[in-house]
Parts: sequence; structure tokens; C-alpha cells
Amino acid sequence: MSTLPPIRSCLVLPFILMALIACSTQIELRTAAEQEQFAREAASRGDWAQAMRSYATAADNVELGQGDLAWRARLHHQAGRTASGACRYDAAEFHFREAIALAKHSTQSSALSYKALIDLYDRQGKATQALAVRNELGWHQAQALGAFADLESLPVGKPCGVPR
Repeated sequence: MSTLPPIRSCLVLPFILMALIACSTQIELRTAAEQEQFAREAASRGDWAQAMRSYATAADNVELGQGDLAWRARLHHQAGRTASGACRYDAAEFHFREAIALAKHSTQSSALSYKALIDLYDRQGKATQALAVRNELGWHQAQALGAFADLESLPVGKPCGVPR
């Protein structure tokens, strides 16, 4: 009895698995791009909650598809901005922290996410937390955040706590 057919199948199986993994990776990245587009559309309508969910889903898909860290950081930053617009400050803080961590591991700057996190704390009247984030940055970097003042701010819709 020949052992050649089982050996051949053992050699072919890894190639089939690699092809399936590559295919699923591309699907995840394509799905992430679609979710990012859905998020942009929802944000343009002022549907902050839906935009936040879509950006978070896109970030998860980029991670599953092994996309680059800068893209994931940008998606988390946008999820944080839209969570702030949806009055989901806990989610906004989480996404800004994720964006900062991912940006530190990529070539992308984390300055916008730091500024957004500081603005989030300021908006909530949490001066101590805002100061702690400024201290995380160091004096020179915290002073440089002023350059971003007109570049981007957190979305402003109805005040939080007001029934929709």
C-alpha cells in the first residue's frame, strides 16, 4: 500500500489554508472600508450613534484583516469623535485611548487624539483628567496642541441630557 496520496494531501492542505486566510483577510479589509463609508454617511446626517458603531466595526474588521495600525488608529479616533457627539463619553474615551495607543505603534501622530481626549474631559468639566492627559504629553507637546485648535473639534449636536 502506497503512502504517497496521504503525503500529497498533507502538502497541499497548507497551501489551501493559506489561500483561504488570504481571501478572508481581503474580505475583512473590504468590509472595513464599507463600514467606514457607512460611518461617514451616518455622521454627515448627524446620526452619531450609528456612525460610532460603524467606525468601531470598521476598526475591528481592520484588526481582523491585519490592516495597518495607522488606519485602525484613524478609525478609533473617528469612533471617539462620533461617540462624543452621541453623548457616549465612556466610549469616546475608550476610542481616543485606543487611537493614541495604536498611533504610538505606527508612524501616525497621536496629537489629534490627545487633543480630542483633553477636549472631551474639558467638555465634561473634568479638569483633573484633562490635566493628567496634558501631563502625559509633557509641557512642550501639550503647548503644541494649540496648533490643532481650528483643525478639528468634537462634534456638537444637541446638548447631552436633552431628550431627542
